[in-house]
Amino acid sequence: MMKCFDPKISRTISLNSKDYLLNDKFYLKKFTAWDASIRDWLASQEKLELGEKHHYVINFSRDYFTKTKVHPIVRTITFELKKQFGAEKGTVKYFHDLFPGGVHQAFLVAGLPMVDSCC
Repeated sequence: MMKCFDPKISRTISLNSKDYLLNDKFYLKKFTAWDASIRDWLASQEKLELGEKHHYVINFSRDYFTKTKVHPIVRTITFELKKQFGAEKGTVKYFHDLFPGGVHQAFLVAGLPMVDSCC
């Protein structure tokens, strides 16, 4: 069986005199290295133009992961969007309007570790 991810492969991205180590799927290898520069670079690679609701999802996901050490599920994120921005923004469809690549795209831009099942 072929491996879909090789944890030994990594690349370094230099932005504003700071180096960021990414895996072969462009996930940040060190959660604490994340900042606005790498967030914006990753978003540009994903062809996302970040707005207020993107930032809310990103910050919520990082806070959730920091507290629980697990990735939030989409329903948890959409529940928080609904509380913050109203019922029309608290849907899975709206989440996918923000992040067309799904929850893994949101996690990537948020600097969360790659989910094991994400190949």
